[in-house]
Amino acid sequence: MIQGDSHSLHCSPTSFVTYREINLLKLRPYQLRKTLCVLIALLLTACQPSAEANVIGYLASQKVCQWTQAAMPDEVVECPPARPMPEGVGSLTGLVLYNGEPVANASVVVAEPAGTPHVARTDAAGRYQIDNIPPGLYVPAAVAAGYEEAALHDDLGVPALVHIMAKQVAAAPPLALILSQPAVLPADPAVAFALTQTDVHTTTAPFPVGAAAQVQAFQFTYNDAVVDTLRLYLPRDLAPDAKLPLLFMIYPTHVDLWETVSTAFASHNVAFVAISPTAARGVDIEGHALDANAALQMAVRGDLSPHIQSEKALVLGGSFSSAILNRLLRLAPAQIAGWVTVGGIADAFSGTADYYAGVISLPPAYTYAIPALGPPHIQPLAFLRYSPVYNVDGLPPAMIIHTKADLVLRIEQAYALEKVLQDAGVPVTVFYYEDVSHYLQIDENLSDAGKEMFYRILEFAQQVGVY
Repeated sequence: MIQGDSHSLHCSPTSFVTYREINLLKLRPYQLRKTLCVLIALLLTACQPSAEANVIGYLASQKVCQWTQAAMPDEVVECPPARPMPEGVGSLTGLVLYNGEPVANASVVVAEPAGTPHVARTDAAGRYQIDNIPPGLYVPAAVAAGYEEAALHDDLGVPALVHIMAKQVAAAPPLALILSQPAVLPADPAVAFALTQTDVHTTTAPFPVGAAAQVQAFQFTYNDAVVDTLRLYLPRDLAPDAKLPLLFMIYPTHVDLWETVSTAFASHNVAFVAISPTAARGVDIEGHALDANAALQMAVRGDLSPHIQSEKALVLGGSFSSAILNRLLRLAPAQIAGWVTVGGIADAFSGTADYYAGVISLPPAYTYAIPALGPPHIQPLAFLRYSPVYNVDGLPPAMIIHTKADLVLRIEQAYALEKVLQDAGVPVTVFYYEDVSHYLQIDENLSDAGKEMFYRILEFAQQVGVY
């Protein structure tokens, strides 16, 4: 066993990983070229990575690799994130603690550069061992019910790398967790965030027959960005004292592109609040999740309309926005009665592995959504935060919707989430189907599966006491 073989990433303008760490790897020439590409990416992301810096680092490493390929046409040069070479595997052992006490049943993850996760659970003494890890440098991360996700770091908060070598067991320093805390907003967020109604109009939808709604557009200013993608859909001709249950949708693309869906739900006597990622945040999933939380809090308070009666909402998200939904579940647990994930992501690590393996393809708007999270073996926290499969204890009832024809996120994501929810005793409803209809898109091509999906969501809202 190798005791305490870990190293911190250094925030230096000239190096991000020390020469000692490079030497430890005993790199062959072709490996050194790959490593230099990775180091360029790490240098650009710095010690406080951002989505934009991660994308720049990824693109830079790809460009350097392409130059190398062009300069050495007779050699096979694999661009990062590279697949591990068949050199044997090693193991990692360690402790997960809170205030010096062991944390049982925590999920501990190390991920390969291309995303493939290696996972173990801690025992009653807080100990874990992860086997079959390819040699390399990794930052372990952990999460447990009631605790925030955490990655191994030094006293300055800098990520700490653990070196895995073939046929050896590396011992990581203890990984410390902190208690999870819901997001705290001002007492009157509508005033603090300058909530403003910007438009009112009416709209119709081809399904159900006669569907119509009144639409109110809002914007608010939060965390240095103007969020102008907040909408409220209400049934037309409401009585002045009408009170409606709340459904809260996070759309993956601009909210107005989904107006027929929102109208359809509102026509069934619900207050349907919808939001989509604002362009100002780019691919910053955490920023989008915080925006969604602010909007949800204002909705349940009645700041959008006195017709909203619910103190809790049924929240929905799909595709890219399912990552935002996954984070919202932890940011606002008291306001969520149940959740619906439509073609959603359950394990960001395995989804990343599918992406880099070319198994899935992302829409053009999300081409760099995965590189924006950073290298998963060095920056695992973002991936862990958006992966509910590793921490489902305490979640509200869930509904999973997925089609076997999904080319963006494979249905295996849904199967994995269903299993862990069942194992944890969380009530779960599923709707799997096989046609190629676009999720919930209500238009002239609406399929029978799409119609069934719509009514099953309303039934689920009844089950969780919202509708």
